[in-house]
Order: sequence, then C-alpha cells, then structure tokens
Amino acid sequence: MVAGALFDAGCGKTMSEEDCRRIGEAMRAAWAAEVKRAGPAEGSGKATVVIASEGERLSSEWTSDCKRELAGSEVDPGEIDCLTRAKTLEELRRCAAP
Repeated sequence: MVAGALFDAGCGKTMSEEDCRRIGEAMRAAWAAEVKRAGPAEGSGKATVVIASEGERLSSEWTSDCKRELAGSEVDPGEIDCLTRAKTLEELRRCAAP
C-alpha cells in the first residue's frame, strides 16, 4: 500500500534507508496507538502480546521491503514527511493515497 504509492510518486527526493526506518517507526507507533485506542483486549494478556507482535512484524517487513525496493528511488518529499508524522493508521492511509 504505502510502498506502491511512494514508488509511483517519483519527484524531488531520493528515498534513503533512514527514511524507510523512520516511516517504519511511524507505522509501529500508529499501530500501537490504534491498539491502545481500541482498549484492553478481552481475555488474557496473550492477546495483547499477539497484537503487539503483529504490529512489530508489519513494521519490520515494510521497512525491509522499503530498503530493498524503494531506497535510491525518487519520491515525493511531502509524502515522506506526511508518513513520518502520521499518528494513526488512517493518517498513514491518507498520506499514501494516490
């Protein structure tokens, strides 16, 4: 989703591995905020661990894919700024919308 939108942008800034890392961290923080906003999971703490690890996995995979596929490509600098400032998953989606 996000990688495709950035890749197609092609104007103004070269995507760095540091940009990939910063966006991945923003994704992880947005995931955690969404989980917190949803409230405590019913049942055991095991559900909380599973949900948190899923956020870690998604962020790590995106960062790795970004470094492999986007680093060195031209991207829209405004889109990178938007993605790194996003605080929710919805904000991330809006930043990456074509």
